Amino acid sequence: MRNTRKALFFEGNVPPGGVCLSSFVMVESGDALLVGKMVKPEIWTERFFVGEQWARGYVESGKYVLPASHLVWYESPLDAALRVLNEQVLMPLDRERVELFDVQSQVSVDISGKNKPPHWDLCFVYRVEVSPDEAHGFKRPEWFEELGFKPKTSLKPEHFTRGHGDVLQEAGALH
Repeated sequence: MRNTRKALFFEGNVPPGGVCLSSFVMVESGDALLVGKMVKPEIWTERFFVGEQWARGYVESGKYVLPASHLVWYESPLDAALRVLNEQVLMPLDRERVELFDVQSQVSVDISGKNKPPHWDLCFVYRVEVSPDEAHGFKRPEWFEELGFKPKTSLKPEHFTRGHGDVLQEAGALH
Protein backbone atom coordinates (compact mmCIF):
# COMPACT_ATOMS: atom_id res chain seq x y z
CA MET A 1 0.00 0.00 0.00
CA ARG A 2 1.30 3.43 -0.94
CA ASN A 3 1.83 5.97 1.83
CA THR A 4 -0.28 9.04 1.06
CA ARG A 5 0.67 11.14 4.07
CA LYS A 6 1.97 14.60 3.15
CA ALA A 7 5.64 15.21 3.99
CA LEU A 8 4.91 18.32 6.04
CA PHE A 9 7.31 18.55 8.95
CA PHE A 10 6.34 20.31 12.12
CA GLU A 11 6.43 19.35 15.79
CA GLY A 12 4.80 15.96 16.21
CA ASN A 13 4.76 15.28 12.45
CA VAL A 14 8.19 13.88 11.65
CA PRO A 15 8.96 10.37 10.38
CA PRO A 16 9.73 8.12 13.37
CA GLY A 17 13.35 7.54 12.27
CA GLY A 18 13.93 11.24 11.65
CA VAL A 19 14.98 13.30 8.65
CA CYS A 20 18.41 14.69 7.80
CA LEU A 21 19.03 17.53 5.39
CA SER A 22 22.63 17.51 4.18
CA SER A 23 24.88 19.28 1.73
CA PHE A 24 27.72 17.33 0.09
CA VAL A 25 30.46 19.06 -1.88
CA MET A 26 32.30 17.35 -4.71
CA VAL A 27 35.52 19.36 -5.04
CA GLU A 28 37.11 18.31 -8.32
CA SER A 29 40.41 19.10 -9.94
CA GLY A 30 40.57 17.55 -13.39
CA ASP A 31 39.61 13.88 -12.99
CA ALA A 32 40.38 13.87 -9.24
CA LEU A 33 38.01 14.25 -6.29
CA LEU A 34 38.78 15.69 -2.85
CA VAL A 35 38.25 13.02 -0.19
CA GLY A 36 39.38 12.69 3.39
CA LYS A 37 39.59 10.31 6.33
CA MET A 38 38.21 11.61 9.60
CA VAL A 39 40.17 11.85 12.85
CA LYS A 40 39.30 13.42 16.22
CA PRO A 41 35.63 12.39 16.47
CA GLU A 42 34.96 15.02 19.16
CA ILE A 43 35.64 17.78 16.63
CA TRP A 44 33.30 16.17 14.10
CA THR A 45 30.56 15.99 16.72
CA GLU A 46 31.00 19.53 18.02
CA ARG A 47 31.72 21.45 14.82
CA PHE A 48 30.22 19.44 11.97
CA PHE A 49 27.07 17.89 13.49
CA VAL A 50 28.10 14.23 13.21
CA GLY A 51 26.15 12.27 15.79
CA GLU A 52 28.26 11.38 18.82
CA GLN A 53 27.05 7.76 18.61
CA TRP A 54 28.49 7.44 15.08
CA ALA A 55 31.55 9.71 14.89
CA ARG A 56 33.98 7.28 16.50
CA GLY A 57 32.88 4.46 14.17
CA TYR A 58 33.40 6.64 11.11
CA VAL A 59 36.90 7.50 12.29
CA GLU A 60 37.71 3.87 13.13
CA SER A 61 36.43 2.66 9.73
CA GLY A 62 39.43 4.27 8.00
CA LYS A 63 37.16 5.01 5.04
CA TYR A 64 36.78 8.20 3.05
CA VAL A 65 34.20 10.95 3.42
CA LEU A 66 33.30 13.84 1.19
CA PRO A 67 33.24 17.34 2.57
CA ALA A 68 29.67 17.47 3.91
CA SER A 69 27.46 18.58 6.75
CA HIS A 70 23.91 18.55 7.96
CA LEU A 71 22.13 21.86 7.54
CA VAL A 72 21.61 24.04 10.61
CA TRP A 73 18.23 25.60 11.32
CA TYR A 74 17.13 28.00 8.56
CA GLU A 75 20.32 27.49 6.55
CA SER A 76 19.97 27.04 2.80
CA PRO A 77 21.65 24.02 1.21
CA LEU A 78 23.98 26.34 -0.75
CA ASP A 79 24.95 28.22 2.41
CA ALA A 80 25.68 24.86 4.06
CA ALA A 81 27.90 23.88 1.12
CA LEU A 82 29.79 27.18 1.39
CA ARG A 83 30.14 26.65 5.16
CA VAL A 84 31.57 23.17 4.51
CA LEU A 85 34.14 24.58 2.10
CA ASN A 86 35.07 27.43 4.43
CA GLU A 87 35.05 25.66 7.82
CA GLN A 88 35.61 21.97 7.12
CA VAL A 89 38.23 21.93 4.36
CA LEU A 90 39.40 25.54 4.84
CA MET A 91 38.85 26.34 1.16
CA PRO A 92 36.64 29.45 1.01
CA LEU A 93 35.28 29.94 -2.50
CA ASP A 94 32.87 32.42 -4.07
CA ARG A 95 29.29 31.17 -4.23
CA GLU A 96 29.25 31.63 -8.02
CA ARG A 97 31.75 28.76 -8.34
CA VAL A 98 29.60 26.30 -6.39
CA GLU A 99 26.89 24.67 -8.50
CA LEU A 100 24.02 22.39 -7.57
CA PHE A 101 24.83 19.02 -9.13
CA ASP A 102 22.17 16.63 -7.77
CA VAL A 103 19.40 16.28 -5.19
CA GLN A 104 18.75 12.86 -3.71
CA SER A 105 16.18 11.31 -1.43
CA GLN A 106 17.24 8.16 0.39
CA VAL A 107 15.39 6.06 2.94
CA SER A 108 17.27 3.62 5.13
CA VAL A 109 15.60 0.28 5.90
CA ASP A 110 12.19 -0.82 4.72
CA ILE A 111 9.56 1.86 5.31
CA SER A 112 7.23 -0.75 6.79
CA GLY A 113 9.88 -1.83 9.34
CA LYS A 114 8.50 -2.10 12.86
CA ASN A 115 11.68 -2.68 14.90
CA LYS A 116 13.87 0.04 13.42
CA PRO A 117 11.95 2.99 12.04
CA PRO A 118 13.16 4.26 8.67
CA HIS A 119 15.37 7.33 8.43
CA TRP A 120 14.96 9.75 5.56
CA ASP A 121 17.91 11.66 4.05
CA LEU A 122 17.54 14.57 1.66
CA CYS A 123 20.94 15.21 0.11
CA PHE A 124 21.95 18.30 -1.83
CA VAL A 125 25.07 17.54 -3.85
CA TYR A 126 27.16 20.48 -5.01
CA ARG A 127 30.13 20.55 -7.35
CA VAL A 128 33.05 22.94 -7.58
CA GLU A 129 36.03 22.76 -9.93
CA VAL A 130 39.38 23.99 -8.65
CA SER A 131 42.58 24.58 -10.59
CA PRO A 132 45.67 22.43 -9.99
CA ASP A 133 47.26 25.41 -8.20
CA GLU A 134 44.25 25.73 -5.88
CA ALA A 135 44.25 21.97 -5.32
CA HIS A 136 47.87 22.04 -4.16
CA GLY A 137 47.52 25.25 -2.19
CA PHE A 138 45.34 24.20 0.74
CA LYS A 139 46.39 22.68 4.05
CA ARG A 140 44.96 19.58 5.72
CA PRO A 141 42.95 20.59 8.81
CA GLU A 142 43.54 18.74 12.09
CA TRP A 143 40.16 16.95 11.90
CA PHE A 144 41.27 14.98 8.84
CA GLU A 145 43.86 12.23 9.12
CA GLU A 146 44.17 12.42 5.36
CA LEU A 147 42.69 14.91 2.89
CA GLY A 148 43.59 15.07 -0.76
CA PHE A 149 42.62 14.60 -4.36
CA LYS A 150 42.26 11.01 -5.57
CA PRO A 151 41.59 9.91 -9.16
CA LYS A 152 37.88 9.12 -9.50
CA THR A 153 38.78 5.93 -11.36
CA SER A 154 40.44 4.60 -8.18
CA LEU A 155 37.40 5.27 -5.96
CA LYS A 156 34.51 2.89 -5.39
CA PRO A 157 31.39 3.38 -3.21
CA GLU A 158 32.66 0.85 -0.66
CA HIS A 159 35.74 3.02 -0.02
CA PHE A 160 33.45 5.54 1.74
CA THR A 161 31.68 5.62 5.09
CA ARG A 162 28.47 7.40 6.12
CA GLY A 163 26.75 6.55 2.81
CA HIS A 164 28.97 9.03 0.98
CA GLY A 165 29.86 6.42 -1.64
CA ASP A 166 26.16 5.85 -2.30
CA VAL A 167 25.64 9.60 -2.75
CA LEU A 168 28.49 9.73 -5.28
CA GLN A 169 27.30 6.66 -7.13
CA GLU A 170 23.71 7.91 -7.38
CA ALA A 171 25.01 11.28 -8.63
CA GLY A 172 26.91 9.46 -11.38
CA ALA A 173 30.28 10.67 -10.05
CA LEU A 174 31.61 7.13 -9.42
CA HIS A 175 31.30 4.13 -11.69
